[in-house]
Parts: sequence; C-alpha cells; structure tokens
Amino acid sequence: MLRPEEMTRAVVVGSIDSLDATIECLYELGVLHLIDFTSQDEEFKIGQPLPKASGASQKLLKLRAMIRSLELEKHRPSDKMQVRDINKKLDQAFVTLDLNTSSKAEARQKIQALIREKEAEIQALEPIATFGVKVEDYDGYDNLVSFTGTCRFDPEHAISSKLQQYEIFKLERKADFVVALFVKSEDRMEAARLLSEHDYQEIKLPKLKGDPEHIIEGHRGHIKDLEADLKRVESDLEGIRKQFADFIISSEEHLSIEVLKAETPLRIATSANSFVIDGWIPTARADEIQTALNSLCGGLAFVETIPPEREEEPPVKLKNPKPVRPFEFFINLVSTPKYEEIDPTLILFITFPVFFGFMIGDLGFGLSLMALGAFMRWKLKNYPDLYKLGAIVLAGGLLASIFGIFVFAEAFGVPFHPAEGSHEEASWEAVVNIPVHPMLEKMHDVLEMLAISLVAGWLHLTLGFAFGFVNHVKHSKKHALAKVMWLLLLFGMFAELMTIGGDATETSKFFNSTLLAPLPDETTNLAGIVVSLPALGFILVGLAGLPFTEGPAALSEVVGLFTNLVSYARLAALSVGKGAMAFAFNSMLFPLIFDSGNILISIAGVATLFVVQGFFVFFLGALSSGIQAIRLNYVEFFLKFFEGGGADFEPLSYERKHSTATK
Repeated sequence: MLRPEEMTRAVVVGSIDSLDATIECLYELGVLHLIDFTSQDEEFKIGQPLPKASGASQKLLKLRAMIRSLELEKHRPSDKMQVRDINKKLDQAFVTLDLNTSSKAEARQKIQALIREKEAEIQALEPIATFGVKVEDYDGYDNLVSFTGTCRFDPEHAISSKLQQYEIFKLERKADFVVALFVKSEDRMEAARLLSEHDYQEIKLPKLKGDPEHIIEGHRGHIKDLEADLKRVESDLEGIRKQFADFIISSEEHLSIEVLKAETPLRIATSANSFVIDGWIPTARADEIQTALNSLCGGLAFVETIPPEREEEPPVKLKNPKPVRPFEFFINLVSTPKYEEIDPTLILFITFPVFFGFMIGDLGFGLSLMALGAFMRWKLKNYPDLYKLGAIVLAGGLLASIFGIFVFAEAFGVPFHPAEGSHEEASWEAVVNIPVHPMLEKMHDVLEMLAISLVAGWLHLTLGFAFGFVNHVKHSKKHALAKVMWLLLLFGMFAELMTIGGDATETSKFFNSTLLAPLPDETTNLAGIVVSLPALGFILVGLAGLPFTEGPAALSEVVGLFTNLVSYARLAALSVGKGAMAFAFNSMLFPLIFDSGNILISIAGVATLFVVQGFFVFFLGALSSGIQAIRLNYVEFFLKFFEGGGADFEPLSYERKHSTATK
C-alpha cells in the first residue's frame, strides 16, 4: 500500500500478420503502458494504421458532426447497445442520418444566419427611423459627407459654432443622442473632430434602399416567417434526435474505440515481417499477457521481459485498498509519486479525517457532513472528482461524529450534559439523556487540546522524516542520514515542549512518565524557561550533523522545523474557535427560543439558529477545517519526504459506457 505496484519492462514481438489480434488482446487486458517508438532505422519504422482506420475515422467524423448538429453532447443513452447491433445497423442508418441530419442542420444554420442578419439591420435602422431620410440618401454624394451614430452629449451647439453649412438630425434618448450630420466634404475633418469630443460612435448602416420604418416593418415580418421555418426544421431534427440519439452516441463511442486501436501502430516499431511493442506491465500480470496472446495469436506473438535502463523511470500505478482510493484525489492535486517513493495515500486516509474530525468534533455537524458525503456519492457518479470528494467528506463526517460523541460529547454546539456546577447551561439533557460525558471540553481544556495537537504534530512529522529516510537510503546514504539528524532535532524540540508542559496537562504528564522517562531528569533554568538537558543534547547533535549531511545552509531551516511543529496547534485553535462560535450563537438565540413565550418567535428563533449555524459554523467551519487538515499534510508532512513527478500508468485500454461487446 505504501509502494506503487511493481512494474516490469517488457516487449511484445510477433509476426506482422498477428498485429491486429495482438493490439486487440492488449486493449482487452489493459495492462501495457506503451512506450512510443521514435528512433527509426533501416529495418524498423513507425507502423501504419490498420486498414480499418480510414473508414472508421470518416464515419466517426460524420457522427461527431451529427452530435453537434443534434446537440447531443450531453445525451446519455438509457441502455447500452451491443456492438454487433451497431455494426449491423451502422451502414444502413448512416445513409439516412447523414442525408437528413446534414441537410436539416444546414437549413437551420442558414435560417439562423438570415434571422441574425435581419435583426442586425433592424438594430442599425431603428435609431434613425424617425428622421424621415431614406437609407440610400445617407451616402453616395460627391460634395457631401454624412456622419451617422451616437454621441454621449448633444453636439449641435459645438457644430453650429464651428461650421457654416450643415444639416443635422437628432434624437435624444435616455443615455445618449442619435445624430445624423451632413456637411461639405471640405469640413469632414472638423466635423469628425467635433463629434469625437462628444464621444461619437458610428452606426454602420446596411446597404439597403427605402424608408427605414418600412424596411424595419418588412424585416420583422420576414423574421416571423423565418422563425416559423426554423421551428419546422427544429421539429424535424427533434424527431431524428428522439429516434437515433441512443444509436448515435453508442456508435460514436464504438467507432472511437475502433479508431484508437487502429491507429496504435503509429506508436510502435514495425518491419516488413514483424512488429515490436515496447512498454511496462505490472509484474504480477506478465504471465497473463502471454497466455492471452497464445490464445488469440496462435503462437505468432509473445512477451519478453527485459531489464530497464538505469535512467528509466517506470510509470506509477498506485496500489491502495478500495476504501483508500478516493484519497488519491489529494495526491493527484499535487503530483504523482515517483516509482521509488513511498505513496502517502494511506497516511492521508488516516490523518485527514482524524485532523478534520478533531477540529469539527461535533455529532450534529458530523452527521450532517456524512449526509452530504453520502448524497455526493449517490448523485455525482458522473463527476469522478466530486464522487471521490464525497467519500472524503463522508470519512471526515464520520470522524467528526466519533469525536463529537466520545471526546467532546456535543451536537450542534450544545453539550450532552451541562458542565459541572452550571445547571443553567443549555444542554441536550432537557430533551434526551445521552449517557456519555466529555473527555475534553473545548471551552475549558484548551491547554490539554494544545498538548494533544503538538503530540499529533510530532508523530506526523516523525513519520514524514522516516519516509524520507526510506526513500533515500538505497540511493544516497548521506541524504538518508540527514533525515536522522532532522529526527533528532524534532525529538529534542518535542521533549523540550513536554518538559515545559510538565504536569500542566494530562498529555505532557503521560509522555514525561512513559516515553521520556528513560531520559535523565536534568534541567536548567534559562531566562525563566525550564530547559531539559537531554532534549538540548538531541538538538545539538542534530545541529552538528546537518552541515555534514545537507550542508551549512540547512541550519537556516531549523527554525522552520520548530514552526512546523507548533503549526499543529491550529488543530486545537480551530476546534476551540468553532466551539466558541457555536456557543455564541446558541447563547444569543436559546433565550429567544425558549423564554419568549411566543410560539411564532420560538419557531423563528429555531429557524434563525439553524440558518446562522448552518452557514457560519457548519459551512465555514467545515471549509476551514478541511483546508487546514490538508494543509498540514501538504506543507508540514509532504515536504519531509515527497518529491513527486512520477508518470502515471496509462495502459492501452478503453472504457465502454454506452456500448457493450459480447465475448
């Protein structure tokens, strides 16, 4: 689980006569990550597409054109169609579909273009319709120039003060003035300047003749006729859509797969009599390929494993149990691990829900998150990322509920029982007696929660450095030893923090009496701070070793390590903050609900409570907790060992969603 699936470099070789069957076999198995062939020579060259590629490609292009014409991009067939039925009906259906669909789609396109053209002409003519000037009279003079457009301000006063001879038509509207100005040719530049000072925007008049009002009236009648024609064409297309939509989508998927397989030779090496397919296969499935090839190719193709070259990096296929796989979503947001790196998905599967659940720590909000996650898993199966996120939300809600029951004993910010000596505090005890008492109270046990957060940080960072040691130990003993130095520094810092905590918290008391008990109990006082000498020793050894393992520059990162450790205090801070926010809203609204004596006010108070808490506590609290939980993994944890940059395992394969091939 912490390592990707083991890969083996392999070549599939065989007679050129068995190439089609071999490609079919490899796609059916879905286990070969193909390495594209590029280095051609006199004997081996890049292969040619299989004979069926040309015909299938032409049909596929036509089908995709039909999908666009019929607007079927989002259509999903209700049932899968058998490939044999597709092949049987395809040629015959193609003649009818190609002729009808293309002609109807072309007619629709022409009608829509004509409607747009008429509407654009109406839009251009409407501003000048009241001027009583024919369209052709705005142009075509030898000694006159016309300007037709809009001005932000009335330009007539400026024009009259600068030009002697002109004629202007003007229409005032809400935000501007429509202007038609006629001037002598020699006054053209001056008129243009004056209009520009009034934010002139030209209106391009269509090349038509006649009175604008009559033209507009005629165009509107023409548009009505065109819209009636368009409605008939759309009705015909809708009939085609209803009859053939499932067939078109299923056929498009099938032909896409056929073209994919037929063009595979463009990625492999072939000669006159043989072929070579180079790639990576999961080691556990090497024998499976040979067995399948023997069955399909009759001994004309076989698999041979070869040792990889030193600089080659195998593709990465993460190997995680089914419940863990949704958390690969977080890994994919960063980068695929390298083949030799530890895969942190399993750790994310544990730490993210635990961190998130600790920060939420509420049965009511946890159950709400579980309901949200279940809804996402139920309704968003067609959206892979959201579907995976639903499982993550479900896991986070489950841990939030567990913490809410057994650790904090509260639901929707209301404790199961009032705190000791506080009988006036609102609690669920008045409604139902839940026989669970809190191990921690968010508003009172702040120091204890801080100590728990620091312990979580130390364990998390220790695991990160341990993973870093494992990643480097085979390749660079020096870098592996550097991780040991960081571990010593981290342990020294943690031991010092527990020493400072002393008996102030149960957590520090426990670690001081167990894990840290074998260390000599020697301390000194430095500026009022109790300093553990053994802890200081671990820190000094780590500091001394870093320059020899990672270089002197690494010493500048020591403060950053301490910051990383203290950063986990955000677990306690957000938990307390969310609890305080819920307590504040409850304190304001509970008296309004229960002490008003008015049923309407009580109902309004309950509604307000759930809306306000739902947004500020549930939504914002869950969002911030989720961000901080993943941040602690990305920033504090991953940087201790994770480099990424691996290549995803992408085998020759396909997925049928709308068609099925019977074996």
